[in-house]
Amino acid sequence: MKVGYLGPEGTFTEQAARLLSPKDSVFVPYHSFAEAMKAVEAGEADEAVAAIENSIEGVVNAAIDCLTFDVELYIQQLIIMPIEQCLIARKGTKLSDIKKIMSHSHAIPQCRNFINANLPDAEIETTASTAGAIKAVAEGENNIAGIGAQCAAELYGLDVLAEGIQDTNDNFTEFVRLSKKKNENYTNGNKATVCFSTANKPGELLKMLDIFSIFDVNMSKIFSRPMRNRPLEYVFVIDLDVDGNSDDIREALRLLERKTTFCKNLGCYPIIDKRLKK
Repeated sequence: MKVGYLGPEGTFTEQAARLLSPKDSVFVPYHSFAEAMKAVEAGEADEAVAAIENSIEGVVNAAIDCLTFDVELYIQQLIIMPIEQCLIARKGTKLSDIKKIMSHSHAIPQCRNFINANLPDAEIETTASTAGAIKAVAEGENNIAGIGAQCAAELYGLDVLAEGIQDTNDNFTEFVRLSKKKNENYTNGNKATVCFSTANKPGELLKMLDIFSIFDVNMSKIFSRPMRNRPLEYVFVIDLDVDGNSDDIREALRLLERKTTFCKNLGCYPIIDKRLKK
């Protein structure tokens, strides 16, 4: 099996991909989540793994938008993975030497308190991935540091100047495994994710959400994204809990599809939670 992920080697997404995929899989790095997803749709890869939300920084918009609008892929599995960010630099570099910090646009805000306390004057540069930042550090000067995974430091022969620099120990990211197979087997303990938009009229969203209340289906998450090519209109993304209510969920989704202007069921899937239990 060929599995695409946000590269280069050493990203948190690669770690998630290796946890979610068979051990004999071939892991292929791509420059973006969208590129990895489109490779699956084109038949160049069998599956892709993408981050969809971080507990500090929120929804990964690029991944959600691609999944909603650009590809016909479905969620097979979700993993909740703890994220420990490290400050990484070339060997011999001291904290006082750092003039620039590089990392992914989601990783830097996760470490804002550490940066403000220790490197308030450092230039900030965003990169396509955390591992891409660490690779750039390995190829750069001694006054540059990257934020990323400890395994990336080991991969590129760098030093970890500080471990666990994220603002909270409850920092985790949700990653999904995606393929062309649509799973509508609503088994207890799973989640189902649906994207939809409504007519731009007063009370329309309330009417759609009331469908799930009528069928006694719990919505555990809801957020919105701008609708492509339709300014000031939005797509709503919701997660539904599956708890002995498979028939009710099916009926609710049938009614939702009839009543909405756009509706896309991203499938039903199990969840793996790798966080330490308190």
